[in-house]
Amino acid sequence: MKTQMSDSEQRLRSQFDFSKAVRGRHSEQYAKGHRVTLLEGQPDTEDPLASEGSDSQLVEIAGKHLLISRLVAAGFEVAEPLRDKGIDLIVYRDEEKFDASPLQMKASTHESFSLDRKYEKFPGLLVAYVWNVNATDKGEVYLLTFNQALKVMEAKGYSKTDSWTKNGYYFVRNAGKELKELLKPYRMEAQKWPEKILAVG
Repeated sequence: MKTQMSDSEQRLRSQFDFSKAVRGRHSEQYAKGHRVTLLEGQPDTEDPLASEGSDSQLVEIAGKHLLISRLVAAGFEVAEPLRDKGIDLIVYRDEEKFDASPLQMKASTHESFSLDRKYEKFPGLLVAYVWNVNATDKGEVYLLTFNQALKVMEAKGYSKTDSWTKNGYYFVRNAGKELKELLKPYRMEAQKWPEKILAVG
């Protein structure tokens, strides 16, 4: 008879994708000695993958500067709202006409993916996933509308998890091959910025 899962295990399974996990993979190293680090903090502002002792605000600052540098290089102006109520940056062009798009940034020292249902209320919102912010040469940006991010969630089955259906939030620690493939069309190269941003502006 299968043992019933505890509440904490059910919560853990609803928040993370264990579909490719291998039982006992690290048991040998674990038996030799281990250390457990509890990850705490607000998922919207802190990177749970940040190395021990690192500052989550520095991760956000590094991500923001990397993102702004790419936007400016693509010919856009960038403004920061005085208060953060879900929009991190306003990206705009004021050449022939004024085009602006609100942008929410998710910066990570690794390759994490998340979505929060609260961002659905912002029409035209773009969600920028800024990866590997600690390694400038490896920094990547993926830019999606809320609906595009939701379709990625649906394709991976994340939208059926308790974390999403009950709490309206989902977080993946490490993207993995399949998720990266789904995100590939949204990886930003220099020539893609105007097309992507002006399409929703």
